[in-house]
Amino acid sequence: MTKNKEVVYLVNAANDAGMSAIANDYSFPAFGVLSLGTWLKQRMPELEIVVRDGGVHSHERVLEDLYTYNPLIVGVSVLGTSYQNALQIAEAAKCFGATTVFGNDQAAQLARKIIQNRPVVDYVIGSEYGEESLELLVRHELGENVSLESIPHLTWRNGSIRGFDYETGKATLSILSSKLSEGRNRNNVLDAFPIVDRTLYPREHWEAYRRNYSEKFAGLHKVPITGVSTMNRARGCSRARDNTKCKFCDMWLDPVSSSPIMFWKEGIAAFEQVGANVLYEVCDSFSSFGKFLRGVAKARPSNLRFEPQFFVYAQAVDLVRDPEIVKYFKDIGVFRVNIGLESFSNPTLKHMKGENDSVDKNYRALRMLKEAGIYVYGSLVLGSEAETQQTLRETVEGVRKIIEEGLVADIEAQPVLPLPNNVYGRRLHEAGLFPGGEEADWPINTDEVSRIYIDNFSGISHRQAIEATREIRGCAKKGGINFGSGVSRGDQYA
Repeated sequence: MTKNKEVVYLVNAANDAGMSAIANDYSFPAFGVLSLGTWLKQRMPELEIVVRDGGVHSHERVLEDLYTYNPLIVGVSVLGTSYQNALQIAEAAKCFGATTVFGNDQAAQLARKIIQNRPVVDYVIGSEYGEESLELLVRHELGENVSLESIPHLTWRNGSIRGFDYETGKATLSILSSKLSEGRNRNNVLDAFPIVDRTLYPREHWEAYRRNYSEKFAGLHKVPITGVSTMNRARGCSRARDNTKCKFCDMWLDPVSSSPIMFWKEGIAAFEQVGANVLYEVCDSFSSFGKFLRGVAKARPSNLRFEPQFFVYAQAVDLVRDPEIVKYFKDIGVFRVNIGLESFSNPTLKHMKGENDSVDKNYRALRMLKEAGIYVYGSLVLGSEAETQQTLRETVEGVRKIIEEGLVADIEAQPVLPLPNNVYGRRLHEAGLFPGGEEADWPINTDEVSRIYIDNFSGISHRQAIEATREIRGCAKKGGINFGSGVSRGDQYA
């Protein structure tokens, strides 16, 4: 087999075997690798760019692809729930002599530990905006005069661990500090990224997304679902401005966006490329951008050839603070909103999210959205330090109530998961209880790290958190709505 030095293979690793599904699993395309592939295709057209989503392509087929394409570089988008599969991809890629690159949130935060512990991983790109870094790395690997030291947020080994360190360098991750921001501001800086080429995924990917989505959510729509896609023309969260970061959050992004015109160009392209009339804007908190939303609503083209139906993230506090946001949502075409409800007990809710949040605001936001005819996907986190048997019971009963009142169309519930860069993960590290110790790159079993934290620091046990999650899932099943639990192993709920 001849080495083809012009192939770059980019893949979103599938969830590891045994992980419990979330309500949306594999209904929407993984977006990051598409964005990276689009950037490389435009900047380096001499390359062959192959992009796959292991969630619908299958992990086994990804491994087969490495033999078929024999790529120069294999880039893997990694999350904590897909880390074992990502390592298997890297191991297989090294067997064929490929250079391996990891990226995405957990990889960025654990870059030095991954490079230290995993010889099959050559590089980690820590940037939230990794397009430029990946291009420079590809040019380096092709022998161009690009030094590794010049590549933003890159970690590698050269005798010792070199390059980016998340703990000391995370303040430099903002796109507003990068070359991509030159001549732009936070209200249009994402215009630096081209319209995504969704044809980089094979047609069968898009057919799988539409099929998976329709099986779960067709009942929410009054018009036929012609296609499903993701887009990302705003990034960040209003809590960065308020300095009220949620304790379970492990990222801290400046709120930035594209121009409203570029937002619509992206949505129209998704329809024209793959027939997508259901669009998931994956911004961490779309409701954080009141001015942007007003501009998007005003800029909506009058001659759209389709009726877009957007699914977005929102914060209850944003909607209560500025009810006009709900109006903007309706004008844009938002039909479903993901809200982090987290708890229906004020002690635990305020512990996790701050004094500005309350159960009353959660209810008010839910009712505002129902009155506007917008469906809600609600998510909950159980087992924080402030959790007690009483607060847990209040949350279960609160979920039962909102299901009975028809305030949610989907519910997500899981025990709290300590991550390397969230409050709970740091608490475990400080106590010397994080599995594998200070040098661990990622725990093999997410249930183990969750159990250790809850059993040591919460007022309930991990078993009680699992039982409450089961009860919530049972309420959802009885109410005929979708449900999931994304960071636990599925056998917990069998």
